[in-house]
Amino acid sequence: MLRLIALIVLLLVPGVIVVVLCTQYAQKDWAQLQAAYQHFRALAEANASLRAIIVAEAAQNAHRTNLFAEGTGMLLGALLAGLGIHGLCTMAIEE
Repeated sequence: MLRLIALIVLLLVPGVIVVVLCTQYAQKDWAQLQAAYQHFRALAEANASLRAIIVAEAAQNAHRTNLFAEGTGMLLGALLAGLGIHGLCTMAIEE
């Protein structure tokens, strides 16, 4: 029974929480990335100064990096949850 609780508390619940939180933040950052890209594109089409285009590109790249990190967090959370589910399934067979 203690092993069951440990699997749920240490792997399954944190994994699901991480996946949910990272998904929410990724959705927010996706919208920000789309807005930053549209701003960058508008500056490039309007022949803005090179400084303005570089700043807009840097902002866009920051959102891309954040989105990558959040996607990695989702995958790691899913891995934790998957390990918890696997442990629960194999524990049920042993007992």
